[in-house]
Parts: sequence; C-alpha cells; structure tokens
Amino acid sequence: MGMKSQTCIGKSSGKPLTEYDSQREAQEGADHVRSAYGRKMSPYQCDTCGQWHLGAENRQTPSTKCPVCTGTDGKPKETYRNESEAQRRADILRKEQGAELRVYSCEKGHGWHLTKGYSGKFSNKKSRR
Repeated sequence: MGMKSQTCIGKSSGKPLTEYDSQREAQEGADHVRSAYGRKMSPYQCDTCGQWHLGAENRQTPSTKCPVCTGTDGKPKETYRNESEAQRRADILRKEQGAELRVYSCEKGHGWHLTKGYSGKFSNKKSRR
C-alpha cells in the first residue's frame, strides 16, 4: 500500500508522511485509519512530491491553483471557493505556524486568496501579494 516519504514530513508529528500512488489507494488508507483508529482522514495530492498523503479531515480546506495570480515565489496562488474557506485556512496556518495572514477576493474573479500583506488598501503591485 503506502510507503514512507523521502521528502515530505508531517508538520505536527515531524515524521515522514505515507505516500500513496493514487487517490483511490489513499482513500483506502483513510478508510483503514478510520476503522482501525477512529480518526477521520482525507486524501490530498501533495504539491511537493506529487504523491497522495492523508491529512486530518477537520483541517482540509479545498483549493485549486489560480490560473492568473502568482505569489512572490512565481508559483500560482491557492484559490479558495469562498471567503469562509480561505479564512479557515488562514486560521489553521496561524494556529500551526504562527502565520499572520488575511484573505482577499481575487481581482480576476477566481475565488479567494491569502496574503501576508498589510491589512490596508493596496495597489495591484505584485510585491505586496
């Protein structure tokens, strides 16, 4: 079934994550964890390794890559379906990593993004996003 990752480490456990080759295989792993341990897990495809991992169901916030906006690293920004899902992700990251983020509506109409930028009004300059 799954093997331990050589690249991806769990943020809370500090241990290598289990990698699955497909969403189906990861879902089988999540089903096993639920029946054996009572923990609700959800599969997600990792941006780092491309494999599938499991994450706690209560911290999942579905997102997609914005087709237009990029972060300061040049990579596509995560897009959340609505403000409350974006805020939920910001709250999770604040609790887990101490990140102070705010949410804002995508200027191109592709959902909601997170930014470390200051909370006042700002221009369209990339450096502030």
